[in-house]
Amino acid sequence: MKLTRLKIGTIGLMTLVLTGCQAPETLQSNTDNKGLMIHNQNVHIIENTRLSTVDISKVASFRMLTSSTEGLFRLGKNGHVALGLAKSYKISHAGKQYVFKLRPNARWSNGEPINAQDFVYSWRRTVTPSTHSANANMFDGIKNAAAIRENRLPANQLGVKATAKKTLKITLDHPIYYFTRLLAYPLFAPQHQGMVTTYGKQYGRSAAHQLYSGPFKLVKWHHNANSRILEPNPYYWDRRHVYLHSLTFTCSKSPQRNLAHFRAGKVAEIQLIGDQIPKNKDDTDYMVRPFALMRFISYNFNTADKTIRKLIHIRAARLAITHAIDRNDLIDHGIKTASLAPRGFAPAGLSNNNRTNADFADQNKYPEFVQDNRPKARQEWHQAQKILGQKDVTIDLSTPNDPTSLAAAKNLQKQLQDTLPGLTVKLVPYQSDNTANVGLSGQYQLLLTGWGADYPDPLAFFQIMTTNSQYNFGHWHNKHYDKLVSEVTEYRTDNPETRWQQMVRAEDLLMKDQPVVPLYQQANSYLTNPRLNGVVYNVSGVPTDYKSAYLVK
Repeated sequence: MKLTRLKIGTIGLMTLVLTGCQAPETLQSNTDNKGLMIHNQNVHIIENTRLSTVDISKVASFRMLTSSTEGLFRLGKNGHVALGLAKSYKISHAGKQYVFKLRPNARWSNGEPINAQDFVYSWRRTVTPSTHSANANMFDGIKNAAAIRENRLPANQLGVKATAKKTLKITLDHPIYYFTRLLAYPLFAPQHQGMVTTYGKQYGRSAAHQLYSGPFKLVKWHHNANSRILEPNPYYWDRRHVYLHSLTFTCSKSPQRNLAHFRAGKVAEIQLIGDQIPKNKDDTDYMVRPFALMRFISYNFNTADKTIRKLIHIRAARLAITHAIDRNDLIDHGIKTASLAPRGFAPAGLSNNNRTNADFADQNKYPEFVQDNRPKARQEWHQAQKILGQKDVTIDLSTPNDPTSLAAAKNLQKQLQDTLPGLTVKLVPYQSDNTANVGLSGQYQLLLTGWGADYPDPLAFFQIMTTNSQYNFGHWHNKHYDKLVSEVTEYRTDNPETRWQQMVRAEDLLMKDQPVVPLYQQANSYLTNPRLNGVVYNVSGVPTDYKSAYLVK
């Protein structure tokens, strides 16, 4: 879930349509036990959002760019990191220095070589304040990145250097445990300086105003167009494992028509919404894909209303609210999706313990803080009313105006008002793409929002609640929590178990204090044609990758 990096609501209504076109000779072979590849390898994907730019320094979400963009690594199946444009790498100086050797055959979509300096230029451009990148903070931890973002140092002081044509050296402020996984995110891909210079403000706003480092290249698209067409990048280093002849995306907001196309065999995959989910959940083609995106309520601890500010600072009031919410009712009768009730703030499936393979979401020692307990909620609310000195309270819940968010907000409004006597919840809808501005402006009391992990590590969630995080919209402060997250971030021990336990303690602190109210982990429901294979689905980062997608007979 950004908007800046914030990713809220559904991950994007997606429908795949199959058509025919002659494919390369490499498609005429058995690839697995699911069948022989057919010659016709065109895939058409229907989405509910349009692409605004392919400038990786300016884009907010990379969901639509992974097929045409690649950096040093690529995220493979089950979140495993695979080498991308990097041929090899070494780590030295106590985990603070990485040296990458680029592939000799790494080339742009026009055939020009991709060199180390292309990474240097790209990263410097993104962290430069005048670029206004929504994701520049993700470079923090690379030497001097934070100081550059804050305009305290020039971009040429960033800890990245081309020591040879195909050699890239990266220096960190401190060891970053998840660094290779972070580098798999398309934000860290190279950029072609000549294209940026030539096209200026038009760079990345049409297919021809960009060069591509990934398995596909855009051949037809312009800013906010209703559709875009991609074809294989003929110079991609792993071209022999790119099987599709074309990949077409079209913006559509008609779930009923898409379902009809699926039933008619014209569509390979659709995302189900609303009542479509229970009506089709027994279909043999039905599947659910969870994503590491948590929807939650953010409290504004600095809200201008003095009464509401005092209420929010009362822990008993925050506990009353979380205990008043039946998450299963919210999911089953409110938003009507296959989403998952939270086990804590970090979502399920995001990260596993290296030693025990335990899911981090199962480590929460205080699950009762994300479970409904109506009698306890009323007791806590009565205690909060006494401290506040009044029984009747009206509080605003700001919510995006997309159907899922509105349904969630109405369900929450009813549950809270029915359970907590004297509480009135007023819904304040706003444009769905304006969440970041609402949060950053502080113009809310309670905010229905969410966060999605850009890399597979619980820290992706814990970092946003630190005092200095721009995404800590509610300005919650806890020095002990900040210290824990700082230690986890810098990771100065050779024992991963120590880091794991520090993250568990950070989760415990969040649960007990409840500065946010976890509501549900997003999970989308699909009908998928089994003929479509080779698509990589991930829980974090970019959820869908069509690099090696193919169709079988």
